[in-house]
Amino acid sequence: MPRHTLSDYVQLIDSFVHGEISDLEFERVYLQMFKEDPTIRPEAEYEIRDRLFSDVDAFCADSGLRSIDDLDEEQLRAEALTALGRLRALSAGTQG
Repeated sequence: MPRHTLSDYVQLIDSFVHGEISDLEFERVYLQMFKEDPTIRPEAEYEIRDRLFSDVDAFCADSGLRSIDDLDEEQLRAEALTALGRLRALSAGTQG
């Protein structure tokens, strides 16, 4: 199973937030990375990534199928931006 560094997650989220990859590509890659990564994480990092996992899981690209509890692309991008900021802050705090 692949091991991913914090920077791997930051890079992926950053690519999505800045429109370099689509919502569907982000959904596919993030869910796969998260599920297959056996790395034991500090609790603070895991909580941020787990929250984003829940947000990605709640994402529904098809507006015709989207329920009140689902996220659209704009909402997912906003949640990803929040997670990105929190991961970067965490990363800066552990490198200083």
